[in-house]
Amino acid sequence: MKKKLLAATIWTGAWCIAALAQGAPKIQFDQTVYDFGKTSQVETVSGVFKFKNAGDGVLKVEPPKPSCGCTVAELKPDTLPPGATGELAFTLNLGPSKTQLEKHIAVLSNDPQTPEVSLTIKVDYTPLYDIQPVTLASDLAFGMNTIDQFTTITRTDGQPLHIVRLDGSKPWITAEAEPGDKADDATARIRVTIKREGPPRRFNEFVHIYAIGQTNTPVAGIALYGQIMGEVSLSPESLYWSVPDATNTAAERPEALVLRRVTIRSADGRPFELKKPQSTIEGIKVELVPKEAGKVYELVARLDHAPARTVSGNVSFETSVATQPRIEVPVIVNVFKP
Repeated sequence: MKKKLLAATIWTGAWCIAALAQGAPKIQFDQTVYDFGKTSQVETVSGVFKFKNAGDGVLKVEPPKPSCGCTVAELKPDTLPPGATGELAFTLNLGPSKTQLEKHIAVLSNDPQTPEVSLTIKVDYTPLYDIQPVTLASDLAFGMNTIDQFTTITRTDGQPLHIVRLDGSKPWITAEAEPGDKADDATARIRVTIKREGPPRRFNEFVHIYAIGQTNTPVAGIALYGQIMGEVSLSPESLYWSVPDATNTAAERPEALVLRRVTIRSADGRPFELKKPQSTIEGIKVELVPKEAGKVYELVARLDHAPARTVSGNVSFETSVATQPRIEVPVIVNVFKP
């Protein structure tokens, strides 16, 4: 019995010594929040989170995982013996607009007590050239040849704007600054003009602004989106189905889940004709139903067979309108699988 007790004691002691020898790593950052406060006149901010292995085992750290693509992070080294230190360097792209940002970086390691640490980056950013609003929505109705939109640009350091040119991304987009009474104003109103050119369509464009001392790179930009509307108008302009069970047939589902309708009108009241409706998605049948003698139609789309997975495509039809000979309506059938 004494021999067995002695053997057990020796084995337990050896196990404890081995466990102590192996140890456990412990990741410890000097700070987990990096607050830049109010920042301006820069495109990016950069910093370094410092950390150390405060444990008694080897620390292994995985590549950092930023919460967005605007943040780049690099870690070195990724393996630290007890007492060693490391750094996580980061760069955050601020973008063109005034904003308060809070981004995160996830750091995973073999620390048994804290396997994941979340680092936070904060910044209250004001660009040197502030535009309000920075995005303009412009719908050019049928019968209109131009539309004007306005925004305001301000140099936030109080110095004169010194704008040298404004370039639209397409020839049919022009812009000009309207200065105040003084030539050295730090604020001006900008007029953006969109002209009717080409067929009816949706657009997503921009205006770049250049200033003295920086004529090759824009100091600011204005985003433009909208639609140049034609003689034929649609409501709604897209179709969407949400299918919870792809195995159900149309007969097993309520009509409200099967049918979708698009009202098609003449914008100027002139009669027009529609023909040849078709769908690029198998299982969707379409037909054109006259509602008001050549002025109003209804496009009826019926989902007879749900696809096995989410698909996108369009339904289309031909018209007698020269500027809109064929119109496509975007379609999404979203299939939810349990």
